[in-house]
Amino acid sequence: MNRISLTRRLLALQASAFIHSNTRTRLLKMADLIIGSNARILSGVFFSSSKFEIGEGSFINQGCHIDNTNEWVRIGRNVQIGPSVNLITSAHEISGPECRAGVQHPRPVTIEDGCWLGAACTLLPGVNAAKGCVIGAGALVTKSTKPNGLYLGVPAVRVRDLD
Repeated sequence: MNRISLTRRLLALQASAFIHSNTRTRLLKMADLIIGSNARILSGVFFSSSKFEIGEGSFINQGCHIDNTNEWVRIGRNVQIGPSVNLITSAHEISGPECRAGVQHPRPVTIEDGCWLGAACTLLPGVNAAKGCVIGAGALVTKSTKPNGLYLGVPAVRVRDLD
């Protein structure tokens, strides 16, 4: 079995609810993901590749989708990610009527230390969630944030400064 095939199998296996969190961490490390100490990833989290790094003490809840096929997703330390969050690293140009999804443009997604991403929010390609931000449930983050702010809505806007 080649390395790419093994990585895909490990990424699929780790998502099972029947896998203990410690075993899940070992499987993800075997697939070359970078997992910090005391980081926890619950079941049902989908990764499209091994281009992923999560810092010490961070947490990803169930059902998240990490689209990291062509670019890295990097999560800092002590980040809390709610259920069903989407981290998307690629978008397409709008093309002709035969196939509207044209040329792909991948860009990384970064979540800096101390952030909290509420349930079912989405971060689009190239977004950097700055240190200490809170992204509200269901928000659509289309642009990078500034540190220590509360961001809500579709598209997400800064509604308050945080200490």
